[in-house]
Amino acid sequence: MKKLVAAFVLAAAGAVFADTTPVMVSLVTPVQAPSSDYNVAGIRLSLVYGQSRDFKGLDLGIANRSTGDFTGVGIGGANIADGILYGGHLGLVNWNGNKSREWATVSKGGQIGLVNYADSFCGLQDGVINVTDGLFTGLQSALLNVTEDLYGCQCGFYVFLGANIANGSVRGCQLGLVNYAEEMEKGIQIGIINIISRGGWAPVLPIVNGRF
Repeated sequence: MKKLVAAFVLAAAGAVFADTTPVMVSLVTPVQAPSSDYNVAGIRLSLVYGQSRDFKGLDLGIANRSTGDFTGVGIGGANIADGILYGGHLGLVNWNGNKSREWATVSKGGQIGLVNYADSFCGLQDGVINVTDGLFTGLQSALLNVTEDLYGCQCGFYVFLGANIANGSVRGCQLGLVNYAEEMEKGIQIGIINIISRGGWAPVLPIVNGRF
């Protein structure tokens, strides 16, 4: 308890002089020190739920949220970054709403958890369900992988167990029981059922479908 009180005092003291604090401790926002209007450059402990603006450093807790950009490592039950993610989130649920498909502002790093979501992402999504609303570049590995445009690989559990869905264009590969691509620019599907609406060798093929 003394250590927890000391952390609160330290965080509050640092916040007096700047809008960035090296330490943030939260019970449930707004019961936290300093307030959620501050940036963090250091470490945050969220006992139940903590919120900040931009975050840089190590984020630990049950539910962690940055309403701005996140740079560093987040470990918790739920990790939420409303802005650009540079680094990694490890938790049951990882959510990133960067609202961008431009390369310079696409999130880059890794999401590892049961459910991973990003507006757009470059790197690794590894979980049971992976969803990217826009452009995904890299590797999605899960029982269900969903994206709009894919530049990279979607892979089901144990390579061939799972479903892969690309509602836009694909440049890369899809490996799973069922694979779907709206358009195949260049790449291959390997699975039991392979569906390509535009650009494939056929609309539906078993075992292999693609375009080179």
